[in-house]
Amino acid sequence: MSDFYNRFDTETLGARHDDHYRTVFQVDRDRVLYSGAFRRLQNKTQVFKSGAHDFYRTRLTHSLEVAQIGRSIVNFLNKTVFNEAAIDVDLVEGICLAHDLGNPPYGHPGEAMLNDLMKKAGGFEGNAQTLQIITEQLHEDPEGDEGMKPSRAFIDGILKYKVLWSDRKKESKFLYDNQSKYLDFVSDGSKHYPEQSLECQIMNWADDVAYSLHDLSDGYLARFVTRKEIEKWADGHELSKEEAHYLETVIKKLDHREDFDRYLALRTGRFIEGAKIVERTHPLTIKSNRYKYAIEIEPEVEIENNLYKRLAVDIIFRSPQLEQLEFKGRYILKRLFETFLQGGPGNFDLNEKILPNVLREKLKHIDKNNYVAVARMVCDHFSEQTDISLPKIYKRLFDPDYGSFYDIV
Repeated sequence: MSDFYNRFDTETLGARHDDHYRTVFQVDRDRVLYSGAFRRLQNKTQVFKSGAHDFYRTRLTHSLEVAQIGRSIVNFLNKTVFNEAAIDVDLVEGICLAHDLGNPPYGHPGEAMLNDLMKKAGGFEGNAQTLQIITEQLHEDPEGDEGMKPSRAFIDGILKYKVLWSDRKKESKFLYDNQSKYLDFVSDGSKHYPEQSLECQIMNWADDVAYSLHDLSDGYLARFVTRKEIEKWADGHELSKEEAHYLETVIKKLDHREDFDRYLALRTGRFIEGAKIVERTHPLTIKSNRYKYAIEIEPEVEIENNLYKRLAVDIIFRSPQLEQLEFKGRYILKRLFETFLQGGPGNFDLNEKILPNVLREKLKHIDKNNYVAVARMVCDHFSEQTDISLPKIYKRLFDPDYGSFYDIV
């Protein structure tokens, strides 16, 4: 590990066993990589429903690609700016692998539905759920010592948002109120700073790059992204000279899949090299180099990246086909949640007879008269399901011809 990091960065949330051949950040990464929460991402939606075709990306393949892009950004910055291995590549890789752990089934529509269902119990947010998973759920100890005990730099690296639910100014992008203690730990005090660490910014850019380019790739394979659709989209939007040029180039590459794939690969490399380091003034610079530096994206790269994101949203995500699937996903989540738990604070009914054993066991450890605690437990159960397991629960409860006494529930 380089001198870029100090004890403040490597301090862990709880004591862990000494490791004589791995750094603190390598342990953080490995604990994510070998977790059940990470493996479940293979059956969670990225763009198209998981399992629809082998070549579409899932949350798992997306996370692996974000991790590779994140590593490449670090290698580029270390070579061109620091002339040494300053930024820890294992730390950034681990953060990238973990960034979507808290995402529920059905992607962002599923996240929005759970947030709506939890509006009287502290909300639901994918980033907050990721924080909950790595601090309280991964690698549970038989003696009751839970969580993967991550380092301060690792926790800080996944915190895209640093505002609590009670203090939020919008319906999404927050942490849960009971996670204030982790903000205390990250800043080593009760003063919480909203700015992202350097590693979090790198992860965010890697995620942006993967979204904008790989969503187009999947949309192309699914025949959403075509010459006709792009030209139709362009006719309905006022584009700058640069944006029109980028679209013309994309259209020229659409005739042959190999040309299109090669073009997207080249853009990935260009976007990686579009990240630059700048120095900044921040109260935490006295404690960590992670706040001494930030990244800026070259304006032309940011323009191109945003163009591709807009294109993917309008052509793919707002298509009737995906809108219908998202509607179905939201409906399944809503009906299951309200079947397990009806009512609200002060007057609610928990349908304990139909709860799976794993949820019954967890409910033994909380006050079942506390609506917020019960709702959070039910929400956690559904958020960790996949696009495959959740419909099975739904069909077992509501499809008369589905299910068996021998099903694992």
